[in-house]
Amino acid sequence: MIFWALSITISIALLVITAAGKLSEPWLAYAHMSVAAVACIAFAIVAVRDTSKLADNRASRSAVAASSARFMSYVWAWGALALLISYSTGIVEWHEWFHFFLAFAIAGAAAMFFAKLLQRDAEVGKDDETILKVSRYLGYAQLFGMLAVMIGLIIDGKMTRFLVPRHGDWAANNIFFFGALALAIISAYSLRVSANKTEEA
Repeated sequence: MIFWALSITISIALLVITAAGKLSEPWLAYAHMSVAAVACIAFAIVAVRDTSKLADNRASRSAVAASSARFMSYVWAWGALALLISYSTGIVEWHEWFHFFLAFAIAGAAAMFFAKLLQRDAEVGKDDETILKVSRYLGYAQLFGMLAVMIGLIIDGKMTRFLVPRHGDWAANNIFFFGALALAIISAYSLRVSANKTEEA
């Protein structure tokens, strides 16, 4: 938990600093993108590592799914906070930011809700097949949804919006793309571990 709190705080601070400096130093847009990339790849690596440890220690399916859902909620929270601080303060201007902030906050809360449901089952030593099935369906939806987001951002040319000063969504696009990458990796690995544990059972 300390890793997540520190990494989220530090990465968002760096995102805000680089976004604020981009007006006078355009090259900082690349630094902003790099911060988002490094942070999200680190999130994914830690999530995969911890999920792997649980699986290796023969944790229950509910425990593994709860851990993955918790990590997903942290990534969603990172995205929501990054948008909130970057745009509500006027550091970067983009009118549509609040809708995405709200969607991210809701997604993060929903992921944490599922994590708590699954963890509760894990603590009493049971696997609720209905909740696990819903969790898998949501995992697939999130995986394919995030892949679609990344492909869409590239095809629409939104990852180079920072080159056009009038586009204020450039910072959000970095958050969207690399947040989606982290969520896709976490989802894919969680689904793989879940499938393996189901076969073992």
